[in-house]
Amino acid sequence: MAKKSSFNLFYLIGMIAVIVGSFLPIIRISLGILGKIDFTIVDAFKDLSNLDSWLALLMFVAAAVGVILCFVKVVSNASMLKTVCLLASIVLGLIFFARGNFFKDWFKITGFGFYIILAGWVIGLIGTFVKK
Repeated sequence: MAKKSSFNLFYLIGMIAVIVGSFLPIIRISLGILGKIDFTIVDAFKDLSNLDSWLALLMFVAAAVGVILCFVKVVSNASMLKTVCLLASIVLGLIFFARGNFFKDWFKITGFGFYIILAGWVIGLIGTFVKK
C-alpha cells in the first residue's frame, strides 16, 4: 500500500502566488500632479518607518514561511502552522488594504500584483481545507 503524501500542491502554488504578487505592483499611489507610483514589496523593504510597509512586509514573510514549511518537516503536524501562515498573510493583507481606503477606490488603484495575491489566497485556502 502506498504511503499517503502530506505534500499539498495547491497550498504551495497559492503561497508562491502571494510571494510573486508581492513583487509586482500591488497598488498605485496617486501623487497628484507628479503622477502615480506603484507600490511593491520592494518599497516596503526600503521604507520601514510606517505601518503600511510593515504590514506588507509581514504579509510577504507569512507567505514565505508557509512555503518553507512545505519543504521542511519541523513538527509532526505542520499543517496547522501552514494554516496559521496563510491566515496571517490574509489578515495582514486585508489590514494593509483597508488602511489605505483601498476598498473605496478599488478599480483606480489596484495593480496586477493585487490580483495575483488574491488568487494565491484563494488557491491556498482551497489547498488548506480541501484534502486529498
